[in-house]
Amino acid sequence: MQAKGVSQRKIIVAAVFGNLLEFYDFTVYSYFALAISKLFFPSKDAVVSMLLAFSAFAIGFVARPLGGFVLGHYADRHGRRAALTLTIMLMAAGAAMIGLAPTYHSIGLAAPITIILARLVQGFAQGGEFGAATATLLETGADSSRGFRASWQLASQGAAALLGSSVAAILSFCLSADDLAAWGWRVPFLLGTLIVPVGIYLRRHIVDEPVQPSVANKPALQLRHLRNWLLTVFSIMGMTVSSYIMMYYMPIYSIQQLGLSPKLSILVAIAASIISLVMCPVYGAWSDRLKKRKPLAIIGRSMLLLLLYPAFWVMNQFPSLPAVMAVMVVLMLFYTMGSAPAYALMPESFPKSIRAGYMASAYAIAVSVFGGTSQLVAGWLLHITGNKMAPAWYMIGSVLISLLAVSLFDETGDRPLD
Repeated sequence: MQAKGVSQRKIIVAAVFGNLLEFYDFTVYSYFALAISKLFFPSKDAVVSMLLAFSAFAIGFVARPLGGFVLGHYADRHGRRAALTLTIMLMAAGAAMIGLAPTYHSIGLAAPITIILARLVQGFAQGGEFGAATATLLETGADSSRGFRASWQLASQGAAALLGSSVAAILSFCLSADDLAAWGWRVPFLLGTLIVPVGIYLRRHIVDEPVQPSVANKPALQLRHLRNWLLTVFSIMGMTVSSYIMMYYMPIYSIQQLGLSPKLSILVAIAASIISLVMCPVYGAWSDRLKKRKPLAIIGRSMLLLLLYPAFWVMNQFPSLPAVMAVMVVLMLFYTMGSAPAYALMPESFPKSIRAGYMASAYAIAVSVFGGTSQLVAGWLLHITGNKMAPAWYMIGSVLISLLAVSLFDETGDRPLD
């Protein structure tokens, strides 16, 4: 997937940084949910206001399956670069809508509607980004480094979370609470509009090969692809629930349930993001050396499953920043071990002619149904049960299902791509 004279490194950098910028635009909402809840979803009950803000976050995932199907198949038919350029423009439009939106006090009901529409646009774009970017990373380069390259899909998500949490931390420390609530929260979204010139400049290096017709039309092959598609959905399920709770919900959990200050709680998200950024390529490269994806994926998910309940117990028994940070680092080490190799295993299970579309749609559905609602579900479970361990039980159930799914994949690390 490259023209003569265009280096593989430039193509990979284009895919990674474009993916990073798009995930930043989509997820930065999480770090400013408290401010957005008060300005756009006002309520006499602060919990209800926050749940409404989380609902708007979740609504962004409703459009992901449609974006996955439409833009994923568009990438298979018209090329990866065309799809990736379109997703960048849509994502930036959504970020601008949020950053410039008048508040409820100014325009009433039109304010939350604007936020919801912006999240739908962003969700549609994000649904198509994943499949095209993952296919680009997997297909560009030698078979011996596929795991390393594909792992940058997840690493770039960690980088996006790190960028978003760092911007939130800088604003929290530099601005007063009043300034942050008045205008500071808009800055990250307006910065996100820079994705257009930067992303298009980077992705000009991606030159597609001619689209080949699909040869996977036999009923037996179609049934096999459907099986792998379903396994992909459930494999992603546990990982996306875990990541959205650990990297995006934990700052709010630390404030509301553990009593940490807002300025300190954002450091938890920064620590989790750094582990994701650093360790995903390590585990991806490790799976290349083993020429196997499944062992690391199974071990990582099994350890995460065993440690989740003790981790939440420790955080609640010792509600301090050092304890929470230490727990999150350990959990993220095994989360990335269980996830990074799977980001090669899953797309390797599909032929090139359908890879972007199948991966985009499977990822979009898994993240929409489970990941996008994870913060809402966690908050709701805490509200109705009063049990601070409720998020742990939700994560345990999700990770268990994903562990079973990844164990049913055929091993792909020891065979040529396509």
